[in-house]
Amino acid sequence: MKITTREQLEQIRNHCKKLVTKRALTAGAASAVPYAVTGIAADVGILLELLPKINRAFGLDPDQIDALDEQVKQQIFVLAGSVGSQVIGRAVTKEVVLAALKAVGVRTSVKAAASYVPFIGSAVGGALGFAMMKFVGNQHVEECYQLISEILNTEVPSRTPA
Repeated sequence: MKITTREQLEQIRNHCKKLVTKRALTAGAASAVPYAVTGIAADVGILLELLPKINRAFGLDPDQIDALDEQVKQQIFVLAGSVGSQVIGRAVTKEVVLAALKAVGVRTSVKAAASYVPFIGSAVGGALGFAMMKFVGNQHVEECYQLISEILNTEVPSRTPA
């Protein structure tokens, strides 16, 4: 779907933020399990599914971008670099997801350590798992939003004959 209006862009942004919240709840529940490896594996799995869905919603997955003309493709990749995205327009791999998780590394380490503390550790791990997923997911939503917003700003509206 080609986004042509600000209203469409806002609708997609809101839809994606709701999707992020749902996945963050799942990540929080997985992080409450008292084994650090379980939570991190769940985070990777969730992000491997979530990030491409966000790209697709904004029309920024690799297949959608390949269908565009060369000038628009180039503009997308330049803008993706300017917003600092390693995910827009690229295949989302385990390595890409691990790099995104590494960006919030302190939370990941605390979450892993907390998972071994009885009772309260599960609550802390769950809360951090939720917060981390929400942060990574919403950051990607905002990168996609910003990129499409820039494209909408540079497009010249078509004129209708008077």
